Amino acid sequence: MNKLLLTAYGFSTPKIIDVAQKMIQENKITKACIISTSWPKEKEKHPQMQQIKKDLLSMNIQQVDFLDVEFEDAYKLFDYDLIFLNGGYPFYLLHFIKKSGADLILKKINQSGGLIFGLSAGSIVLGPSIALMQYLYPEDNQFNDTNLDGLNLTAIHVYPHFKEMLTRDPTIKDKIDKYETETGINITRLNNDQALAVNNDTQTFLD
Repeated sequence: MNKLLLTAYGFSTPKIIDVAQKMIQENKITKACIISTSWPKEKEKHPQMQQIKKDLLSMNIQQVDFLDVEFEDAYKLFDYDLIFLNGGYPFYLLHFIKKSGADLILKKINQSGGLIFGLSAGSIVLGPSIALMQYLYPEDNQFNDTNLDGLNLTAIHVYPHFKEMLTRDPTIKDKIDKYETETGINITRLNNDQALAVNNDTQTFLD
């Protein structure tokens, strides 16, 4: 079983909200956990974390908790029906997911049919690799990690906030195009109003 929702900016459109709610209802989700590790300083106090909690509660999930796998026991993830990997710093998030053993736990949750949602960095690490991030932003790899393998719960390589990042760096399109040419890897560019729903072998692009 493979049930994922890869978003660039969370529940940012009515269509994404509708699909998320349907997944939550179909899987009878009652308890959700937001992994807050991706913001190194702010953690669950970051406004994005609080907004996601608010959004999940509005979808009639009875309990929504935060878990920071940098400092807390990753085995607690087994207590939840839905895991949400929030946005922030992908290198930091993946480093502590692996160090804590949460990578193996998330794979088991995924294999047993548990729901896993991602936002930005969370969506990136759910894929096969964060090598594109190393290619574009090597300065963000503060631990100098050489193993850039992601959780590999999907074959999809995501680059979030594409349209927004173009306004900050007009060369980003050429850089990603060059990476695709050099590696043969296809990068799925997601704007803030787009997402990908994965249900086993079926992938639905939401825009």
